Amino acid sequence: SPTGPPSDLIVNGQPPEVKVLDATTVQYSWPSPNPDFLPRMAGASPLLVYRPSHYLKKFHAKYTKDAAKEKPKGRKRSWAAVHNKMDSMYRFDNPDEPTLQPWMNMVKPPAERFVAVRNPYFHRIDRGGRQLPYIDRVEMIVADDKLIPAKTGTGEADLQARGLQFTDYTFLKRSEKRSEFRTLLWRSGKGSQFALFPNLNANDPIWRNLLRDIRFRRALSLAIDRSLINQVLYFGLATEANNTVLAESPLFKAEYQTRWARYDKKTARQLLDELGLKRGLDGVRRLPDGRPLEIIVETAGESTEQTDILELIRETWREVGIKLFIKPSQREVFRNRIFAGETLMSVWTGLENGIPTSEMSPDDLAPTSQQHLQWPKFGQYYETRGKTGAKVDIPEVAELAKLLADWRSASTPEERERIWHGMLAIHAEQQFVIGTVSGVPQPVVARTSLMNIPDKALYNWEPGAYFGIYRIDTLWFK
Repeated sequence: SPTGPPSDLIVNGQPPEVKVLDATTVQYSWPSPNPDFLPRMAGASPLLVYRPSHYLKKFHAKYTKDAAKEKPKGRKRSWAAVHNKMDSMYRFDNPDEPTLQPWMNMVKPPAERFVAVRNPYFHRIDRGGRQLPYIDRVEMIVADDKLIPAKTGTGEADLQARGLQFTDYTFLKRSEKRSEFRTLLWRSGKGSQFALFPNLNANDPIWRNLLRDIRFRRALSLAIDRSLINQVLYFGLATEANNTVLAESPLFKAEYQTRWARYDKKTARQLLDELGLKRGLDGVRRLPDGRPLEIIVETAGESTEQTDILELIRETWREVGIKLFIKPSQREVFRNRIFAGETLMSVWTGLENGIPTSEMSPDDLAPTSQQHLQWPKFGQYYETRGKTGAKVDIPEVAELAKLLADWRSASTPEERERIWHGMLAIHAEQQFVIGTVSGVPQPVVARTSLMNIPDKALYNWEPGAYFGIYRIDTLWFK
C-alpha cells in the first residue's frame, strides 16, 4: 500500500514480523501485545491483509514504470492516488478488481441499482462438496429511506431490514400473505436504541460547564420515563436501560443497566436545585447567566422514531423545569456542528457493540474518535496525536483513556475483563451518554421461498455485519 501498513498492524510504532509457515498458515508477531488484531480480522469491516497483487501491481510505482498513467478518463493523478482508487476491496466499487467474496460487483458507482454475480472462484463449499454461494445473482437497489417500508410491503425485496423500524411491523405483517414474505423480529445488538449525547466540548462556556457537571447529566437521565418510551413505542418488548452491554454479553451486570436510569423526578429536581438552577415564573429553570434552561437536541433528521422518543422526553423534562427543542438537519451538517462545538446535545444509537467479550476492544468507551458525539474534540486530539482538538481535562474521561491503554498492554483475559468492568462502571456512574431502551425488536422481511434465514437472531453491525454473520452465501430459494 502507498500509505504503508494499516494502523491496526502497528504496535508502539512497530509493524509485525510476518512469516509464511506453509501453504495455508501465516504468522504475525509483535514485540508487544496487539489485542486488536484478531477481532479486527473477524470484524464487520475487516482488516484486509491480502491484495490481488497481479492486478494492483499495474498501479504501483515499484512494479510499473508508468503507474501514474494507469488512470481513469485521462485525469492526472499521482500513482498513489490511482492505486488507492483501484484498491477498493472494502468499498467493493471497482468491478475490475479480483475478489474473494461470494459475489462480484458488476456495476460502477454512481448507480441506483447494483448487480453482483456468483464468484466462480469462491473458496467455500458446503458439507456435500457443493461450491457456495447457492444464489447466482444479487441485486441491491438504492431507495429513499422513507419509501423502504412501503416498497418492502409490496414485495419488492427478497430480504430487507435496513430502513425498517418496529413501528412498521403491523403494516408488514398485514402485507405478508399478499406479497409472499414473512416478517421476523430479531433483537438489536446495540447498547441503546436511542441515546442522548451531551457535548462536553460545547463552545458555550456556561453550557459546557453545566454539561460537564455529573449532577446535571444524572438529573437528565432520572427525568426520562423509559417505561413510557418502552410501552408507547415498543409495546413493552424492549429493555429499559442505560447505554451499556446487553444481557447476552459475558460482561453484563444488572447495575450497569439500571444505575441512574430509574424514573425519579424527585431526585432529578433535587440535583437541579443543588446546581442553583432556579425556576422562573414560567416554570422553566434559569442558567447561571439568566437564560432559560432550553436544551436544543439535534438529530440527523433520518428517523421518525428519534422524534417520537424526544417528544416523550420533552414532556417529562418539562416537569423538572427543562425545556427541550428538537432540531433536525442533514447528517453532514449534523456532524459538522457537533465537531465544531456548536451543538449542545445530539441523538444517535448507543454502543455499536452491545455484546462484547473482554477480548474485544473497549475503544468506544474512551475518547478515541472524533465520531464520539459526547467528546468529539477529545477524540480528535487522540486521532491527530495532539495536533488538533482538545486535550482531555475531565479526570474521569482521562481515566477511561488510561484504562484503554492498560487494556491494550494487558497480557491475560482476566486483566482485560477487569479493565472492561472498570470502564463500564465509570460510564454507568458518569452518564456521559444517556441511554433509554435496548434490545428493540428489528423487523426482518424475508421472501417466503428464501431459506436458511434464522427465525431468532441478533441484528447488529459490529460484531455481526447485520446479515453477514449468518452466512448469506448459504441462503437459497426453494
